[in-house]
Amino acid sequence: GKETKGRKHKKHPYEKKMASHLGTIFGTLATLLAIRQVTAKFEPYALHGGLVSAIAGKDYVIIASDTRLTDGGYNILTRNHLQSRLWAATTSFGSDVELLEEDGSVSIPCSTASEKGQEIKSASTFSSSPTFIGSSGCSSDCEALKRQIRSELDAHQNWNYGRDTLTPTGIANLLGQTLYSRRSFPFYSFCILAGLEKNGHAHVHVYDAIGSHERVAVACTGNAKEMLQPILDRMFATSIEDEDNLEVNDNSFTAELQRDGRAVHASQQRNGLKLEPPVETHVMSGAKEAMDMLVKGYRSVAEREISVGDSVVVCVIRRHEGSGDPSFEMQVCKFPLKKH
Repeated sequence: GKETKGRKHKKHPYEKKMASHLGTIFGTLATLLAIRQVTAKFEPYALHGGLVSAIAGKDYVIIASDTRLTDGGYNILTRNHLQSRLWAATTSFGSDVELLEEDGSVSIPCSTASEKGQEIKSASTFSSSPTFIGSSGCSSDCEALKRQIRSELDAHQNWNYGRDTLTPTGIANLLGQTLYSRRSFPFYSFCILAGLEKNGHAHVHVYDAIGSHERVAVACTGNAKEMLQPILDRMFATSIEDEDNLEVNDNSFTAELQRDGRAVHASQQRNGLKLEPPVETHVMSGAKEAMDMLVKGYRSVAEREISVGDSVVVCVIRRHEGSGDPSFEMQVCKFPLKKH
């Protein structure tokens, strides 16, 4: 009996093999769980807010943005952000660049308030037609997109011996191709492009994150665009025809009322070999009236959306006729919004 007690039990080789396999399995599971916990916290995108909009008139274009930058929730990171949100795509504006920062972003007007609560910076005159882009979404992606677009346009200008040959339509196509080239891992940036051609025609294009774009008269994108877009559509809507245009044919009424006041009939969309957009691409109101209605829309949205507020910066670009080459004037206005 004593010999049996003192004798150690030897493990079978199969038991050793099973213990080794179980240890490997549990170690692998623990590693996978740790990796899952780490990767679950990684999110490549963040929504930093921003509501940008644009209006195309007959001889002017307006682009605007609010200045609030959030973390995607209730925390406000800054109340004066415009660096990656509203910037000039073209890199040549002559000698006067008072209204622009060194990186091309629009400079926020100083704190000299007028009677109506707006802060106006003196207008600047440019020799070449300007094109501006407003972008909202992830602030870092908007900044990266700004640097890439401006770098490509700068290279294009250098290859053309300093001449700025790209029109707003060309820059609109370049922006769409740049966004589409990143479709596998897209820029989390929702853009609006606004510019004037040399003949004074205004262009406004609205984009999604992968480059699909459309030329419109009134556009907005970013946080609370679902609120601002119907407000602007109603403010700039054209009146429909009245009931006097109802005709009686064989005891049946044929209504000639337009369902959409901005719709263009199919027979009027053909321009030579080119098809024009199926809707009107400019509004009928003047620049001052359009700016007032746009600010009114921003103030309505700021009352209901916490990610929109503090201030709205409005850029108005006009074309001026002269004895020589046409010039373009830009004015930047700042209006206060609700501070939540």
